[in-house]
Amino acid sequence: MKSNENKTYETNAGIPFECVEFVRRYFMQTFGLTFPSVIDATDMFFQIHALVPLSSKQKPVALHTFIYPYVKPALYYLRPGTILFWKPKQTEELKYGHVALIVEVNPQYAVVAQQNREPPIQIHKTRELFNSINCPNSAYLGIKTIPMK
Repeated sequence: MKSNENKTYETNAGIPFECVEFVRRYFMQTFGLTFPSVIDATDMFFQIHALVPLSSKQKPVALHTFIYPYVKPALYYLRPGTILFWKPKQTEELKYGHVALIVEVNPQYAVVAQQNREPPIQIHKTRELFNSINCPNSAYLGIKTIPMK
C-alpha cells in the first residue's frame, strides 16, 4: 500500500506509480537531477516545480509549467525533456493521472517515452500531438519543461 497524509492507494507492485519513477530515472541519468517523492503523476504536476541536483556542484533547475492555452509554436513546448501530464480519470488505467516524456521531436514527429502504458514508445505527428494538448477539453493536465540552453 502506498500512502501519504492525504491519499492511500492499494498496489501489489513494488513501485506503484512507475510512470513517475520513469521520469525520475530519465532526469537522474540524463542530467543528474531528481525531485522529491510524490504520491502520483497528478501530485507531481502540482507539487514539483524544480529538479534538484544529485551533486552539490549543481544548482536546482526550475521547471516551467504550462497549461492550456499554449500561445507559442509547438516546438517551443515540445522538445526533448518535456514532461507531459494526463488528467486523472475514473478508469483503472488513468485514476492517478499519467506522465510521459518527449525524447525526440522535429516539425513532423514527436517521440514519447513512458512506462506502464502500451506501447512504451509512441510516435505522434507533432501538430496532432500539440493540437490534442492545446484544446480546452484536452485529456492533458499540462506540461513542464526545463529551460532551454
